[in-house]
Amino acid sequence: MAIAVGAARDEQPASSRRHRSPVVQGLRAVAVLVVILDHVGMPGFPGGFVGVDVFFVISGYVITEMLLRRPTESRGAWFLGFYAARARRIVPAATLVIVLTVVATFEFTNFVRGARVLPDATAASLFLANFHFIETGSDYARLGGDPSPLQHYWSLAVEEQFYLVWPLLMILALGVAARTRLVTLRQLLVGVLVVLALASYLYSIVLTPVNGVEAFFSPFTRAWELAVGCLLAVARPWLTTRVVARQAVATALAWAGFVAIGWSVVALDDTGGFPGWIAVIPVLGTAAVLITGMRTQRAAPVSVLGARVLVYLGDISYSLYLVHWPLFTIAAARIGADFTLPVQLLLIGATVVCAAGMYHAFENPIRRSRALADRPWWSLAIIPASVAVVFAAAAFERYRWALPIPLVQQLF
Repeated sequence: MAIAVGAARDEQPASSRRHRSPVVQGLRAVAVLVVILDHVGMPGFPGGFVGVDVFFVISGYVITEMLLRRPTESRGAWFLGFYAARARRIVPAATLVIVLTVVATFEFTNFVRGARVLPDATAASLFLANFHFIETGSDYARLGGDPSPLQHYWSLAVEEQFYLVWPLLMILALGVAARTRLVTLRQLLVGVLVVLALASYLYSIVLTPVNGVEAFFSPFTRAWELAVGCLLAVARPWLTTRVVARQAVATALAWAGFVAIGWSVVALDDTGGFPGWIAVIPVLGTAAVLITGMRTQRAAPVSVLGARVLVYLGDISYSLYLVHWPLFTIAAARIGADFTLPVQLLLIGATVVCAAGMYHAFENPIRRSRALADRPWWSLAIIPASVAVVFAAAAFERYRWALPIPLVQQLF
């Protein structure tokens, strides 16, 4: 999942960081927590994987809000600033975890598992993990199924592919709206997003029973979840004044959203043909919570998301998502996948400690670096540099163990 699944964050200057919503951060925390509890095997969370769907909606919402706030005098600067911020935010932490996972897999498991992880690492570094797992037929697997320790990078790949396409569509819509003047930019974006969301959702419904692996990992079956978040951001002025202006409506919507997400977590499992049509329940539940969070005076159930501990976990949610799965899979390879409760709690605690350390010592300093922010081309240079680091680490391990496999095996 990370979610990235959880990687989308406000990258606006410090003067505008006040726009960062504690509701969004709290919802990120809930999403990553249910993913972690599901993956560690905690009873009662069989559908915790829907946390990734929650992250997708949040990502579409936050990124679109950010794009709508960016100055548009220079489209070149608009693009450059956006992608430079994404590079600083996502790539360094993702690269660090890939390299550490490759090394740890060889050192703490065995060279057979290490050999299997090398093509996964190279695909993950290029943000093509989802297509790689589709090509290799890697079904969504629990710890007992000996999955790749980098399996969770599929969701980061989906988000990165979204980041490549959606800003381009927004720029095209901006140009069309400016030339025709028959519709506003927001009206045009709503039309584009509705068509995109419906087409993607219908494709997901059709593909899921036919090819569950492709349906789960494909950006084409997940695009509608991101599009729902985009729609919320585009329609925010209307939603704020027409939908949640009344406290009673906002409260009812908030409770409905929480119930939808909660039901999905406890009632769904990975044997029920997901995503398919049923993914609409956690997605619309997330949308309902985000809509209610647009109010200045928030409804009671949504205000809980602003608790300090949840906001902090939301802040480090990207690191939590990156760290937890390699830690769990390597532990499962060493001691077995049936974790006892003490081991589960120990692994969760280790995840939080490692994620907090990475967030404060590595992720945040790079993301907030003034030197990089003032030199966007330096930020973009992080991408090829990070790919080179991963390929170098993979090549080193391959030759150190004299593995007779290609460096990029079955990447596509």
